[in-house]
Amino acid sequence: MPLTRYHYSQAVSAFFEIATSDARRILPPHLQPLEVQHEASILAVTAFDFTGSMVGTYQEIVLSVIVPPLIAPGQGMAKSAFYPFLVGTSTEASREHAIERWHLPHYMEDLDIRFLPSDGRMRVEVREGDRPILDFEVADHDSEPVDHLYQSFMVNGEDRFKVDIHMRGPHSEHEEEAGSLKLHEHPMTSQLTLDQVATYPFREQWMTDGVQVFEELERI
Repeated sequence: MPLTRYHYSQAVSAFFEIATSDARRILPPHLQPLEVQHEASILAVTAFDFTGSMVGTYQEIVLSVIVPPLIAPGQGMAKSAFYPFLVGTSTEASREHAIERWHLPHYMEDLDIRFLPSDGRMRVEVREGDRPILDFEVADHDSEPVDHLYQSFMVNGEDRFKVDIHMRGPHSEHEEEAGSLKLHEHPMTSQLTLDQVATYPFREQWMTDGVQVFEELERI
């Protein structure tokens, strides 16, 4: 399979502490959560505004648990490794594509995912119709071009998969705890104990006008 590219105008991500008991319940048995402190694991909330892909333009929200990366001889060290436990998108075509090609679990309704920049900050609002799902915000920081390697782990029945992902473009990252998160009661957030999720991130990332490149899917 050739490399698969997704061009985006915005890629916004933040890491929040969650209870390790939630992380262990969400993860499949072959993966373990990466803890930031005893009994505190990591929820990654990531939003994309895709401007070019095999299935056109769309917006996407990804909820993931951070896990240790898989290290292999002769390969680079991934900056982070993710287990996406639920993905939401704005179009049916993008869901069908990601389920078929990458085995990613999806919420199967169109979502309204809005990117609202203002004064060095980016706010992302996610709704299903008039029903709120989540709001999160990150702050800008010094930006520089990067080519970062990440990993994503997926399952489909008894099959286990990994894919290496490169994020290329201008990148801002910091740990100034300047952002925020508000989760609402909704099927997309039902796997989380909402009052045990931190309301501010310990790491914030913001990329603009870049490309997400997927390598070939691997069975593990």
